[in-house]
Amino acid sequence: MILSKQIINGFIQTELELFKKQFDESPVSEIQDERSLAIAWVSYYFKELVSVENIAAIENYVTEVNYSKNYKTHGWYRISALQSASFILSNNTEHRDTLLNHISCSQGWARGFIIESAGIICPLLDFNNKYLRESTELNLKYSHGCDEQNTVLFLCTKGNAIDKQNWLKSMMKTEKEYHLKFFEGLIKSGKLYQSGFFVRAFNNAKSYFIFKILSEPILAIRQPELFDDIKITFDDLIALEKKHPLNDFYIDLDFLNDTN
Repeated sequence: MILSKQIINGFIQTELELFKKQFDESPVSEIQDERSLAIAWVSYYFKELVSVENIAAIENYVTEVNYSKNYKTHGWYRISALQSASFILSNNTEHRDTLLNHISCSQGWARGFIIESAGIICPLLDFNNKYLRESTELNLKYSHGCDEQNTVLFLCTKGNAIDKQNWLKSMMKTEKEYHLKFFEGLIKSGKLYQSGFFVRAFNNAKSYFIFKILSEPILAIRQPELFDDIKITFDDLIALEKKHPLNDFYIDLDFLNDTN
């Protein structure tokens, strides 16, 4: 099948404007988090279809928020998913690293959403990213909520299996007993880490996108002149989704037992 750029870009443009309008409202609504995470999800899976205008709009808005007067009060956590989207679409490493740095924030009510936002870009992250490593180690040190999910995210990034094994061994020498049991479980042969943390967040983002498309028929009106030569098949999308290391209730960490 051929997906229309109109649908993808109509969704992003509409939802980004709604996000902007409600950005400073307090308390932040759950729909805002779902909306921005859906934008990041769409950006990841349909990157080739996103227009240069929407790419610029997301990157510019994230930069605007990052340097706004409200950033320190509420902007820093509300913009998390769009920081991921900006990195996906424009490879803005400043936005990526700012997001990763906030993973170790002391506000537990914000940390989960920030880790979900970083989870979207897990396949694009490097294991040697110092911001992600420092945040992961701080969360473990202080036993912050979601420290296990953070650790799994870190281990599933791009990197050498031996480096990951060595990091885990070094952490086992310094961390408390509570974490030792968790680490030991991760390295057992054939061990799959069971958690719905990431896949639930991704599925919620997917549902938001689908329901919005179905409830806004104007976005789905076929306009042949808006189709281009980029083809994304159903099989392509399924393969990409399966390839995402965090998109499962059972996350494969067998590489921790790789002796090659």
